[in-house]
Amino acid sequence: MRRVRKVDMLEGVSVVRSKKVKDELLLDGNDIELVSRSATLINQKCHVKKKDIRKFLDGIYVNEKGTIIDEE
Repeated sequence: MRRVRKVDMLEGVSVVRSKKVKDELLLDGNDIELVSRSATLINQKCHVKKKDIRKFLDGIYVNEKGTIIDEE
């Protein structure tokens, strides 16, 4: 059974679903603390409970950190 989980993002953080990779979320924001805390909130909502966590390798993984450059 799939559950829809909703997480309120902190002020200044935006979330976009990746079009290239399935099940990937892109978090953008100016404040690294707020972006990190938003990622933690998502991770806490998706935490597997009452199961053997060795079988569930889902979670939040940092793929890339850096600044976003506007293409003008």
